[in-house]
Amino acid sequence: MKFERLLPPDSKRRRIIKIIYERYISKYSEEERRYIRWIKNNEPNEKELEKQRKYDFEIKPKISIIVPVYQTPEPFFKELVESLQKQTYSNWELCLADGSPEPIKYMQEYPKKDSRIKYKIIGENKGISGNTNEALTLATGDFIGLLDHDDLLPVFSLYEVVKAINENPEVELLYSDEDKLETAKGPRYEVFFKPDFSPYTLNSANYICHFSIFKKELMDKLQGFRSEYDGSQDFDIVARASELTKNIVHIPKVLYHWRAHRNSTAQNSDSKPYAFEIGKKVIKDHVKRSLDVDVKVEDGLTPGSYELIYEPKSTPKVSVIIDARNTTVEEKENLLQKLECTTYENIEKIIVENEDINEAIKKSTGEYFIIIDKHLETIDKPNYIEQLLGICQDETVGIVGTKLYNGNNLVEHSGIILGMNGAGDFLYKGAPKDAGTYMQRLLIIHNLTCVYTKYALINKRFFEEVKGFTTDYAGRLISIDYSLKMQEIGKQVVINPIVTFCVNKLADNEQKEREIESFKQKWNKYYVQGDRYFSPNLSKKNTGLAIKTDE
Repeated sequence: MKFERLLPPDSKRRRIIKIIYERYISKYSEEERRYIRWIKNNEPNEKELEKQRKYDFEIKPKISIIVPVYQTPEPFFKELVESLQKQTYSNWELCLADGSPEPIKYMQEYPKKDSRIKYKIIGENKGISGNTNEALTLATGDFIGLLDHDDLLPVFSLYEVVKAINENPEVELLYSDEDKLETAKGPRYEVFFKPDFSPYTLNSANYICHFSIFKKELMDKLQGFRSEYDGSQDFDIVARASELTKNIVHIPKVLYHWRAHRNSTAQNSDSKPYAFEIGKKVIKDHVKRSLDVDVKVEDGLTPGSYELIYEPKSTPKVSVIIDARNTTVEEKENLLQKLECTTYENIEKIIVENEDINEAIKKSTGEYFIIIDKHLETIDKPNYIEQLLGICQDETVGIVGTKLYNGNNLVEHSGIILGMNGAGDFLYKGAPKDAGTYMQRLLIIHNLTCVYTKYALINKRFFEEVKGFTTDYAGRLISIDYSLKMQEIGKQVVINPIVTFCVNKLADNEQKEREIESFKQKWNKYYVQGDRYFSPNLSKKNTGLAIKTDE
């Protein structure tokens, strides 16, 4: 501790600071301390909150906060109402629908004191969806915000929502980052910094969840919540909303506090085990509607995350491009032998020994291709082509990357984060290959801005559209360049880390400073806007994930 070196051993100030440190600081982990610093650096102080209260927005929507209640403890409800009444944006209404066996007496007093609070007695418990729909009948706002009866909004939450609406007048669905707390006074922990809207990530987990705000017209089209999805009804309505609109905005600020207590899913995932089973149905139905494909859904490492296998629609020819340049005859034969395990039958193998990879791909006759090189040790899933093809056949997807690891079972590639350590770096490089991580990124199919182009399935038609791989750069810059080309033509970049290859090394060259600067100038707009699938609240100084504090 620094104060031990800076303050005299027997000084009163040293003893006081030591007491404060041991009582309030040392009990937190390094990541928790980083979050405390992040809060201090990023959330508004009292002076800034006062400015918010006086700010005159051009668009002043009414926000209807929808809350189904059922035997809600008074202390929780009081804190919820107070969190709304303290908002720096005041054009809101709270719509309560009570499905308790007996009407909640204390709750009936609130509308008498604040006309923005509406209370409805249902007379029966219609379940979470039915009760929420009853609350929706009270809404007169322009936007609908969803709030649980025991959770809280920070004082600046609705201000930031309205600010985002003014900046994006066409928006129909908004969501924010979130954290957890046990009491209104904290402490706050387990912050969840989310990516911008990510269709394939959403298919693997309801990462949107809280705080979600729907335009009233969109909610009307959705016709509310569906009781057959109770337990994951919020997942279902977000999934359906994403099918109806692309005007989705992520607000990268913590605008929701999820209360963690014994009966809360935030604290205890076993409190609602059925919810995760219903989540599988949500995913299957959503994927069938949106992509017209079947998907197998298995439980992920943590409740609420899922491992998916997308079924191919057909069996088009796939070209396996074998990069055998600079290999011995024995190495080439070993490589061909390793590829024999593949279960997909409609393939052609093209061995590249002297010519350029781009030229070899042009000569291939497959609709899709995958490049395998001499660094391959083992193929873990013989059906790897099928598992990649089920995603790559989606016409909105340009490339599907895979997870690569070395003989020590440590990650070599699980995606590239744009702007990390320069032009971009490999996320989680050196981590155990199946470790539980932030959002389970090593274990679930999800969107990325960039992936490594080898050991990835690529749509040949899109490859030809962007004139193939660049010859201006080397190493990972080729992969970043190609991935950004896919972004330019509106195609998604996806990684399927369930498909894994063991490699003895990753063929990647160190880039020179001048080369990196030239590359970043070429793709300047993407570096200015930042990696949309990597939160701006996370550090880009290392290949793990850490909260950004002082960068």
